[in-house]
Amino acid sequence: MDENMGNQRLDLPQEQFEPLLSRSADMNLLETEFTVSAFDIYGDHVFKTCYGNIRKIVDALRDYSQMLEMVCVTWKLEGFHKAMYELRAQELRKIADQFQAGIGYDYDATMEKCRKKKGKPQNEDVGGEAMAMGVLKAKQTAEAKARKAAAKNGENRPSPTGADSEEEPLEADI
Repeated sequence: MDENMGNQRLDLPQEQFEPLLSRSADMNLLETEFTVSAFDIYGDHVFKTCYGNIRKIVDALRDYSQMLEMVCVTWKLEGFHKAMYELRAQELRKIADQFQAGIGYDYDATMEKCRKKKGKPQNEDVGGEAMAMGVLKAKQTAEAKARKAAAKNGENRPSPTGADSEEEPLEADI
């Protein structure tokens, strides 16, 4: 990477990169340990891991290789830099393919199954739902505190949120 690229602000459009980073993952993976061994000039290296860890490594390698390719287009890389990014992406995919073949995992099939299961666009914003749930939780907490205070003081007054009034219910209440 040349000096000018290192000093540039990274311009990564959220709508393009977020789907890679925000998808859900199945956390109920097999946790049975197995031994992995590797040999280099310093000798044999042996460690224990499990299917879930190898799967996470495969997912990370494939996601990163996709991001490298997307960055080439987004940053309009050319020449040496583009070739290096594309070569690295190809190498990472090759490593990921070796690992997934070793554990019988198929990244592409899993991603397709996930897309079908979702049945909605990947860029869907859930901020509104989270906001409604937050408002509902705050309302319930305030009402509970008011009831507790009223019971403690022996009073019977309306809740501070106006729950006794005949207002329209919140979307989250429905």
